[in-house]
Amino acid sequence: MCAYSWGRDDRDSDDGVGHDYKSARKEYEAPKRAEVVLVEHDDEERSRGRSRHEIKSPVGKTISTESTHPIVVALDGTGSMSTWPSIIKEKMPLLGKEVERYIDDYAISFCVFGDVVVDDYALQFEEFGKGEELDKYIDNLYPEGDGGDSPEDHSIVAYAYLDHCKIDKAVKPLLFLITDTNCHRTLSKSAIKKYTGDIVQDEQDSETLLRALGEKFIVYVILKDETRSIVNYWTEIYGEQRIKPIEEPRDIVELIIGVVANEMGEFDDFKMRSKSRHADMPDRVDRVTKSVMSGSKKAEEGKSKVASHMDEGVSKRLV
Repeated sequence: MCAYSWGRDDRDSDDGVGHDYKSARKEYEAPKRAEVVLVEHDDEERSRGRSRHEIKSPVGKTISTESTHPIVVALDGTGSMSTWPSIIKEKMPLLGKEVERYIDDYAISFCVFGDVVVDDYALQFEEFGKGEELDKYIDNLYPEGDGGDSPEDHSIVAYAYLDHCKIDKAVKPLLFLITDTNCHRTLSKSAIKKYTGDIVQDEQDSETLLRALGEKFIVYVILKDETRSIVNYWTEIYGEQRIKPIEEPRDIVELIIGVVANEMGEFDDFKMRSKSRHADMPDRVDRVTKSVMSGSKKAEEGKSKVASHMDEGVSKRLV
């Protein structure tokens, strides 16, 4: 089956049709622009499907695109997400085909993140691409499945896409943050150096980084967990209209496409096509439609609140 064909996408993630994600660790532990280093893992890790791999370190990495409509999909790969990351990764190759309907000049960058203190691979981000080359970029990513406490480090994603991502010709850049929790309060100097190679004078305030990210991209948070405190956390940063709940991991591509279509003023076309694609799954269409439209009634109020926070937050960012 071609990865870029639409059809039923409700099959199990381990049906033998999807990607082999084990290769995603390739070259991660390599020093900056140096040779690859192999990393051994113990029997407990191997019993969880983790074997010896190599993954390239993001140190010194900067990505760029001349696309007018770049899209970033950043996935929380920690243990609290359960089987969701592997299912979502399997569905991601479907994304490009439908994006093309609404955006000609698009480019997509995929990212997996975790906890910078506990995880071995807390930041992985790929170059922007389109079409079939996205398969390769998706395969490079490894959802580690660990994490420590409840918050994770979405701030390392913000730092990377703020300071190591060039989108000079962007007209409407979109960033989707898929997660189930809030962010640690600060991002340490050591984590920034470890994952980007940058040396900064002070630890960074996470909310300031996240708000600055909202100045560069139109950020949507796709939330697996609708616990009120978590919803409130993200609402305070980006506004209610940017928080999109998700109940089923296999809805992910349909939900992202729905948001993209809505941003481009083509939501009616999306609904028509979604109903046609999933005529035998009307519950999916209903879930996605409800999620895309969530917060719309309070959009203007939310925009004003977010703008106020961002004006304050960006001015405080430590550089």
